[in-house]
Amino acid sequence: MKKISSLCTAACMLAAAANANGEAGDVHVGLQGGTLGIGLVAGVDLSDYFALRGGLNYIKFDFDTTIDAIDYTFEPEFFNGSLFLDWHPFAGSFRMTAGAFINNNSVDVHGTYRKDLIPEPYNDFRDLVDLVPIKGSVDFNTFAPYAGIGWTSNKADQGWGVNIDLGVMFQGSPNVSDLYIDDPWGIGNNGLVKDFLDQERKAIEDELDRYRYYPVASIAVTYKF
Repeated sequence: MKKISSLCTAACMLAAAANANGEAGDVHVGLQGGTLGIGLVAGVDLSDYFALRGGLNYIKFDFDTTIDAIDYTFEPEFFNGSLFLDWHPFAGSFRMTAGAFINNNSVDVHGTYRKDLIPEPYNDFRDLVDLVPIKGSVDFNTFAPYAGIGWTSNKADQGWGVNIDLGVMFQGSPNVSDLYIDDPWGIGNNGLVKDFLDQERKAIEDELDRYRYYPVASIAVTYKF
């Protein structure tokens, strides 16, 4: 949270400096939504060709999958602050964007062994697997570069407008920072269980590796003044 606040402060300082030098133009603020959730956006025109933007986004969702006979529920929770430099090569609506996100992104992990795969001699233990869930969390890089393209409907006009962004956030490979058996008997300290968790850690990282390059698509309704 402190890193995201610092990013927003830096964006405000750059905008203020540009304005003090007489280089800044219109300022816009708005609401946005997309693959990173919902959030706020604000920006300032530095010239006919360049603009500076910053924003905050939040999203939380969940999905289920099965890995190595373990039924998992993953709950990604993404909270990002962004700082972008837009380049309008033709001084028009089309823009190319480079910048970065400061991530507070994580994924909560909850898994249980599939009861239908427990061998017949151990039927009596099927109802016990719910008592020993696998829990953990997954993190990504705090600093995530971004590159993309976009469209600003009211580049040259004040008033209401629409901003569209398409790009990719490079947040690095997932890292399972914590994985354990949540049980009251301490079986998670057993050597065989620890080896099993090490294997599951690698399997979970492979499963979530698709989030390394996170697609960013968003639309914002803004007001420029």
